[in-house]
Amino acid sequence: AQGRYPLGYYPHNIHFLWSAASMLGDSETAIAAARKTAEKVSVGELEQFTFMQGFAAVPLQAYVRFGKWEELLTVPYPGANLMYYRIFWHYGRGMAFVRKGILNEAQEELDSLASCLNKDIYKSINVSRNSAKKIAELAYNIVAGELLAAHDNQEQADEHFKKALEIEDSLIYFEPPAWHLPTRHNYGDFLVKTGAYKKAEIIYKEDLKKWKDNGWSLIGLYNCYVGLGDRNMANKTMARFKNSWQYSDVEIKASVY
Repeated sequence: AQGRYPLGYYPHNIHFLWSAASMLGDSETAIAAARKTAEKVSVGELEQFTFMQGFAAVPLQAYVRFGKWEELLTVPYPGANLMYYRIFWHYGRGMAFVRKGILNEAQEELDSLASCLNKDIYKSINVSRNSAKKIAELAYNIVAGELLAAHDNQEQADEHFKKALEIEDSLIYFEPPAWHLPTRHNYGDFLVKTGAYKKAEIIYKEDLKKWKDNGWSLIGLYNCYVGLGDRNMANKTMARFKNSWQYSDVEIKASVY
């Protein structure tokens, strides 16, 4: 096939499969679709066609969603010219290092994301109808929140999660969404871990209005009710979770890995 379809629309179709499978917890389908999305992109055209860097970065996002930290850390540095892709490369590595407890390395990735924010060119790069600067700001605040939480700096972590939430909610609508993993999944998990169950309940319910009956928020909401000692609502929420999670191939205990 020639023209725009194989260049953009075909990988975009597979992109949808990745997004849907991710929400359903079907990691095998999601990761396979993510890799196929990236494979359909011509490496030689990534620098010229910035939107294709969004497709190339999908495996990084899939690895974060399903906690595939070792796979993430084996992805080689893409080079300085692939500016949009680099956002997700640093973000993914930052998340991986936080989860592995290697916090000094996570700080280095956060510093790299901060350097992206200081480059004016990111304002002019648009992928999925949103500026790369805005996506970089969102990535920065998520990693900052997770890193500060790992350092037990709850107050500042909370500020960064709230900022990330504000940025995500301001993104221009696109399908699949310009940001792959709902920020409320990160923020809700943080609130549950700090015992702020009522606040977490609100966050998860907001997410469930946007992504009806998604298992990630339902397991988070279940954890809220367990923490609050509301066994009746916990049981009802677990029933909803089991129904939503029937096509998954992973077990989860929280809204993020």
